[in-house]
Amino acid sequence: MFTKRRKIMQKTTLLVLILSFFLSGCLPPDKPNGPKLGLQPEPVGKHALLIGIDNYRNVPPLMRERFGFQPDDFIILLDEQATHTGIENAFKALIKRVKRGDFVYIHYSGHGSQTADLNGDEMDQQDETWVSYGTRSGKSQDKDNYDVLDDEINAWLTAIYAKTNKVIFVSDSCHSATVARGRAPVSRGLKRDDRPHPLGKKAYSQKYYGIHVGAVRDEELAAETTGDDDKTFYGLFTWYWIKALQQAQKGETWHDVFKRAYTPVVARRGQVQNPQIEGESLRQVFGGHFAPLAKTVLVGNVEGESVEIKAGHVAGVTEGSVYRLSQPQHANPKSLPSLTITEVKPFRSFGKASKAGAFKSGDFVVEESHAYHFNPFKVYLSADFPNDKDRPLLQAIRAAFQANPDGTLPLPGYRLTNDPYQAELHLYLLRPKRQNGQPIRASADDALPKSFVNQAPELWVLTNGQRLLHKNLQIRFDNRRRGLKLLRDNLNKLARVREIKALQSRGGGPLPVTVQVTVYSPINSCPPGAACVMLSSNLGLHRKMGAYPLLEIEKHSLSKGDILSFSLHNESNRNYYVYLINIGADGAIYALFPDPQERMEYARVKAREKRDLAEEVLLKVEAGEETLKVIASRRPIDVSLLEQQKYRERGSDLNPLERILTNAVHGERGASQCVPAIWTLEVVNTLLVAECRQRLSKYKSIQFIELLRTLPIQVVEPSYHINDEIVILAR
Repeated sequence: MFTKRRKIMQKTTLLVLILSFFLSGCLPPDKPNGPKLGLQPEPVGKHALLIGIDNYRNVPPLMRERFGFQPDDFIILLDEQATHTGIENAFKALIKRVKRGDFVYIHYSGHGSQTADLNGDEMDQQDETWVSYGTRSGKSQDKDNYDVLDDEINAWLTAIYAKTNKVIFVSDSCHSATVARGRAPVSRGLKRDDRPHPLGKKAYSQKYYGIHVGAVRDEELAAETTGDDDKTFYGLFTWYWIKALQQAQKGETWHDVFKRAYTPVVARRGQVQNPQIEGESLRQVFGGHFAPLAKTVLVGNVEGESVEIKAGHVAGVTEGSVYRLSQPQHANPKSLPSLTITEVKPFRSFGKASKAGAFKSGDFVVEESHAYHFNPFKVYLSADFPNDKDRPLLQAIRAAFQANPDGTLPLPGYRLTNDPYQAELHLYLLRPKRQNGQPIRASADDALPKSFVNQAPELWVLTNGQRLLHKNLQIRFDNRRRGLKLLRDNLNKLARVREIKALQSRGGGPLPVTVQVTVYSPINSCPPGAACVMLSSNLGLHRKMGAYPLLEIEKHSLSKGDILSFSLHNESNRNYYVYLINIGADGAIYALFPDPQERMEYARVKAREKRDLAEEVLLKVEAGEETLKVIASRRPIDVSLLEQQKYRERGSDLNPLERILTNAVHGERGASQCVPAIWTLEVVNTLLVAECRQRLSKYKSIQFIELLRTLPIQVVEPSYHINDEIVILAR
């Protein structure tokens, strides 16, 4: 109801609200269980508005026992109370009683439908509606004879957002048990109301925040199922969503809850119902804060020691990797059961548990040790003072490569060697002294700086030609424990980069979705016959060149300051989910497209569709190299399993720029604002730099003013046959 593209483009980057949205069914009859989840910080007051829920008896206990609500915190509208006017008055009463910082839970259960969009704010020209009590019952023009518009609901929510950002909004739909019976899932929803809505032309104030969860794609119908009593009907997605919420543990995120609900729905419904999530889903459940970045994977079917996990080859899972049960608040995580991956398929994998019965469907696991399927890097370790001051530190660094007590390797992609000529990487321990920010060298031609015995030690990661691999790989060892952790983290990131660059489709074949690149070069004046555009945000006049196929971009000379935009063309007769993955020389791996805050379906490029990403992704060229991967998949994937942060040279707090970039790449978009200056990531093959990465909000409203003719774009449609669900193009 609230996921139209035009509206999504208007949402702000500072999201502190938690908004859960879906259209499916009623609450399941399960009794709430599990530990109470504390709110962090505890809000001033709590409010729950429950609308049209016939069987609501389990909702207040759930809210009381898990989330601290009291009996007086509830406003409930049932059946004939849930008229259009009744719903409006209930929202107004809620708005009046909510104070700044309060926590609000809103839950609607009933029919959903559509009507014509009369104020032009919907791209599909359809307003989604709640079918309120008594609507469509006659010819009256009174609003109680018409559905509740999504525009009205958004306006009421906007008034709540002005007071608090701690809001959970749930909208689900179910039939009564008299509509259909039996265990087979049935569809819900009433037919479109073709009457002009009396409030349809009114302009409403609207804001869009938080997390949106939907039971279906826009064009799909959600299913219903019967509960344990075999009589009452519930929305299929809601049934599993509430079960997942009841199982939520302190420290888990909304994305964890969604994955726990998503999997059984798709297992039962196949590809006809695909639940969606968008927004800042890394926020903790009811906590209002970002959770630590733990890349959890859902456990599927369990049979004895055999455990299925819902991630496969395309998400980087490898045979031999070890995963451990995830319990964020456990006092001793190493004592939790583990599993070792024995078989990897495109979208799922299978492992052997450490003991039978240790895992159940719905659990989460996190990768503890990754098995790399390439020859390990040979590493040579040396120092300027190997037999003196640095000897104990060298011994500690060597020990960091040894196996753990449980047999796992902390650095599985590396092996130490005593032969420097056979080494692919050199770890060199030195004690540089800096002058004006630059290390002092004995000679200007020296590859490495001079060491001073009274300076703090640093471990530099070098190529076999004794060149620094990246400026952030000057690892400071003024604190040994912190330095060793940074060494392990950075080397594992380097191995991950090597592995992701080598990720290929197992079936081969041409890419069904082509990527075109348009280059905008800054100029002072427009040459005769050239295509020139004026970019907004004070970027000035640019010459437009292209579009070029992505594979041919290396043939074109790019200069610092050039801006690149992308377009996608699905040349096949099948829909594909498309992901542009960026791999930088700084070790960062992240999705350029789609934005992690978008719903899963936003990555879907329909058969024969052309999509211009100029308002989604703009990259500014700096000196260096970048590697892009294009992944085209028949199913959506969790690209966060591929992502990682850049190398770190120190364990201290990030500076403002580092914080912006780290937050942008790894989901904490609510924690930072884009600054007026244009920040860029330094990376290393044709450098493409994500600017501020918060949906590039500085540029998302770029308007191209054509000054002269536009260069023609020719799209060649090659003939090919796709024989694999996953097609990966590597550069």
